Amino acid sequence: MQSIFMVCLLWELPGQASLEATPPGERATGEMVGQKDATGWLQRLLEPTPTGSWLGDHGIVLRGFTNGNFTAASNTGNNLPMGMNYLGNQFQLEQNTLIVEKPIDTDSDSFHWGFRTYSILPGTDYRFTVANNLMTGQLSANNGQPNTYGVDIPEFWVQAWLPELRTDIKAGRFFTILCNESVDPTNNRLVSRALTFMNNPFTSAGLLATTHLSANWTWTNGITSGNDVFFGPASGPMYLGGLRYDSDDRHTAWAFNTTLGDNTYDMRLMQGRTFDVFELYLSRDLISVSDRLNYTLDMMYSLENGIDGAFNMPDGSYPRYYQGNASWYGFINYLTYTFNEELAATFRFEVFDDPFGVRTGFQGVYTTYTLGSVWKVRDGLWLRPEVRLDNNANSMAYNGSHSLFTAAADFIIRW
Repeated sequence: MQSIFMVCLLWELPGQASLEATPPGERATGEMVGQKDATGWLQRLLEPTPTGSWLGDHGIVLRGFTNGNFTAASNTGNNLPMGMNYLGNQFQLEQNTLIVEKPIDTDSDSFHWGFRTYSILPGTDYRFTVANNLMTGQLSANNGQPNTYGVDIPEFWVQAWLPELRTDIKAGRFFTILCNESVDPTNNRLVSRALTFMNNPFTSAGLLATTHLSANWTWTNGITSGNDVFFGPASGPMYLGGLRYDSDDRHTAWAFNTTLGDNTYDMRLMQGRTFDVFELYLSRDLISVSDRLNYTLDMMYSLENGIDGAFNMPDGSYPRYYQGNASWYGFINYLTYTFNEELAATFRFEVFDDPFGVRTGFQGVYTTYTLGSVWKVRDGLWLRPEVRLDNNANSMAYNGSHSLFTAAADFIIRW
């Protein structure tokens, strides 16, 4: 077995701590410090109305964004396993997302509660976020193939803050704590997602408790119904948790996270309920070089046993059959330089190994090189251009080709 490392980078403001604005137990990589709960024009539009007054009195925030892209590609059409901008040479509305939330205050000394919903209405990203047992009919509604556009609610949960225990408890469906890329495009530095992110869990459903052991240590523990599985016939109990450390100066952070359960393929359901994932994460601001430069290492290894079934090829042309145990692993390396609060440039190098072809449909080692930037034209408008080169020397994984070149540009309108 070939050892693989995955390296990921956070973009942060100069001199800010790694993940300083991130709620404990969650890892966002994009929104600038102080902007995560910023009020958008939708909330401001409602402020002078009775509805706006009621929302303000109850601490409820309405906000959202529209994310679209055009990806010029050397291969036209479906370019999976690249995602989520997988459609070559055509416009995609990836997400039109509405967020309704009541944030909790982890500095409070009194019990209180909050909630959050994150809805894709509609977008092409739904194809990747829908959970087993929940709204999956859209994946076969187009003559057995997925609809291009669909809807999903990847997050809907309630949360309680227990000040005596310094713990918040979340119940519902939520983004996983694994990996530092996100379904939310405002939490990513590039248009495209890493293959390692695309082939590991996006969401979990269940209970998740995050305990603030001290100013430096955070401990997360939860029980869920599976990786990208909602409650129902395909669900099965599994553990999700991890331990995180942030240095006093907030220039260094590391974490170990895992999800564990019965990772045996379900012959009756012809699918895997769960697969085990192990992650080791390290982030460091390279202040000896520049206080604007950051490096993060994120290693992930996943495995599933007793597989016996068919896997659809990314283009939907024919299934691939596999029997036995399988694992997949990879490393990504992000290096980002922040010029100022409005502009940052990122280089990402990734190696992702799917030795048995059970995640992407193709065996082999994938390498990707991506260069892009984020330009925050104003608070409500972000522009992100990028160029990317993918290659799999072992298989013709990209629409009948070993390699894929893309030049993408997207916009994020925050409302």
